Amino acid sequence: MVMRYLGLDVGEKRIGVAVGESLASELTTIIAAKNKGFYETASANEAYEKLEKIIQSEQTDAIVVGLPVNEEGGLTSEAQKIKKFGDGLTEALDCVVHYVNETLTTFMASEMLESQGLSVAEAKLRVDQLAAQLILQQFLEENVT
Repeated sequence: MVMRYLGLDVGEKRIGVAVGESLASELTTIIAAKNKGFYETASANEAYEKLEKIIQSEQTDAIVVGLPVNEEGGLTSEAQKIKKFGDGLTEALDCVVHYVNETLTTFMASEMLESQGLSVAEAKLRVDQLAAQLILQQFLEENVT
């Protein structure tokens, strides 16, 4: 059975989004859903609505959210906010949410885009999407045999 996953790189201003299938482990970037202060209740609802549309159109089975952890393996204050957002997704959309350590994915995505010769402006538009792909790829590699 093919499982489709929605990978999220959640930030304070934007959410990078990628979709992947567990069978093929092939990833496709979809969009970077823009958000402003989505940790506030009203803005979180806007994010949930946008993500619900993507979940429906892409027919995803579960969501994978990246959490930045500290050196000791604990959740950073940013990760606690992201976890709260992910838990809200579970509640609002009645969906399964998995969490994966996303430490340095945005940095790696930036490095990859820079090595492709993109301008700073172009890289900034794509970094969240690529980080979401890296988060999803990591989850698939760790959890799909």
